[in-house]
Amino acid sequence: MWTRVFIFGILLAVVPQGPANAEQVTDFTRDILVTFDNKHAGVANGGLAAPYRNRKRYSIGRGVRQDSAAIMAEHNLIEIEHWPIRALSVYCFVYRVPDGVERSSVIERLNADDRVESAQPLQRFETSVNAIVSYDDTYADLQYGLDVLDITAAHRAALGSGIRVAIIDSHADKDHEDLKGRISRVEVFSDHSKSADTQHGTAVASVIGARSNNALGIVGIAPEASLEIYVACWSDGENRPAVCDSFSLLKALDALLDDPPHVLNISLNGPHDPLLERLLLKTLDADVVIVAAGPDKAGSQHEFPASMGGVIGVASSEQNPSTKRTSNKTLFAPGERILVAVPVDKYDFRSGSSLAAAHVSGVVALLLSRAPEHSSDAIRNILHRSQGSDLKAHMSVNACTAINLASLSEPCAR
Repeated sequence: MWTRVFIFGILLAVVPQGPANAEQVTDFTRDILVTFDNKHAGVANGGLAAPYRNRKRYSIGRGVRQDSAAIMAEHNLIEIEHWPIRALSVYCFVYRVPDGVERSSVIERLNADDRVESAQPLQRFETSVNAIVSYDDTYADLQYGLDVLDITAAHRAALGSGIRVAIIDSHADKDHEDLKGRISRVEVFSDHSKSADTQHGTAVASVIGARSNNALGIVGIAPEASLEIYVACWSDGENRPAVCDSFSLLKALDALLDDPPHVLNISLNGPHDPLLERLLLKTLDADVVIVAAGPDKAGSQHEFPASMGGVIGVASSEQNPSTKRTSNKTLFAPGERILVAVPVDKYDFRSGSSLAAAHVSGVVALLLSRAPEHSSDAIRNILHRSQGSDLKAHMSVNACTAINLASLSEPCAR
């Protein structure tokens, strides 16, 4: 018995502990992400509590234990959090650089260290929603996006049945009258000590998949698609955009790859992030169609991940034509004064490219339910062809045209 206790004590001494201070908030000026090669780690049960139940979790390899402890001591770093990124076979640490030390110089030294797989800043991402028919849904007549996208005609051909749409965002009100029973999965990866936010996630989910013909509220673009919420964002204060960081987004993406959906909606943007890009490429390799919000302001440096090759980037069609990006990569959809569901069975108008992206994610679900054989590249090409080539005042993807382009026949009749 004494031998067992002694061995257990040794194990406790070498396994990295949790956050140094659970009350510490994210510091986007001092926090960094450092990864170590974890290819030879074992696999253990993920735990009893959601979202880890019934999931295998990669343990930390002995070499990672030693190298991470040495790196932390050599650079006087403070450990904030750690997590295995299984899809990349690495173990990721969030460290805090001491006050008075230049973060970029620490990152440069770490990237030159053979023990380190990668090092980068912990970066901030923001959502982009701002406050501001033939359906019996109460407010359908106020949804001008239905007309712009030709949704009434498109719904005669497809409703999104059988398609899974994952949404990486803030929490959503799954008990909202227009979303009840529509959200099949909720997994949480943001820090519970940070304020919960349900505004943005609820708005985005409702645009993509609110119930239709239920004599309530609004009409979703793909009202029969299955919605899955991966919570990686939190509130940054009242009337402020929801905020996510590199680490919470990495955890959500890695979990999503355990059971890849058909479509991934990422209604947020931020600076280029190498680690996130690697996981997003893995997601594309898993045949997931990724739709991301473009920046709301022309000239913004925060265009990632919409700027990635293979990702469908979406801007608001109401942007001034002179500020629109003429890149053939950009898609447009309604994003101004969009009627959305908000928590506790309410509705309100919101604006932002987050909602433009949500419209397009819904259209992708319609296309895939009608023509599931199409690849992500083919879907992107079809969507571009559906919106024409002229930079009009309200240039937008057209769901009915896209469905006909994706089909051998023309099932969508206006």
